[in-house]
Amino acid sequence: MELNSRNIEEYINRFLEGETTNTEEQAIYSFFRTGNVPPHLMEYAPMFAWYEGGMQGEPEPKQTGELKPKKKHIRLRIPIAAWSAGIAAMVVVALGLGLLFYSDNDAPIHSEDWSCYEGSYIEVGGKRITDIKQIMPLILEEQAAAEQKEKLAEQRIREMEKKEKQVKEKELMMN
Repeated sequence: MELNSRNIEEYINRFLEGETTNTEEQAIYSFFRTGNVPPHLMEYAPMFAWYEGGMQGEPEPKQTGELKPKKKHIRLRIPIAAWSAGIAAMVVVALGLGLLFYSDNDAPIHSEDWSCYEGSYIEVGGKRITDIKQIMPLILEEQAAAEQKEKLAEQRIREMEKKEKQVKEKELMMN
């Protein structure tokens, strides 16, 4: 295996990702030992020398006036299956919390909206029901029906007022 200045960057990237074979790693070490290393890759020379030397002690960076140590970017690779499992778990937790907080069965009995109905009861078939959780849906249903009747009555009043106005206008025109 022959490494050169055109393909060395690919092998360095594969090495940093942990995807090289022992043979490829030996070729990389040999490449950096030759001294024909492009200037932009010189910062890797001490690291590969350290690996080649059996990782004894601490790697010593090469001191030159021009080169500054490059920050290493660590990329975390998470498989798609792990992402999918994480997203699925978050959806399940969100749905569970939604059901917990918005469940009709767990609605507070003495909430501010229902406090005015405390002590209320209904009679169905001669039986008195005082459980607010049982009677609230019926109360809300009756309230909605009453509001609908009220709107209908207001609409009819407006229609009657409009007709009265038309009659008065006709009377004025005839006089």
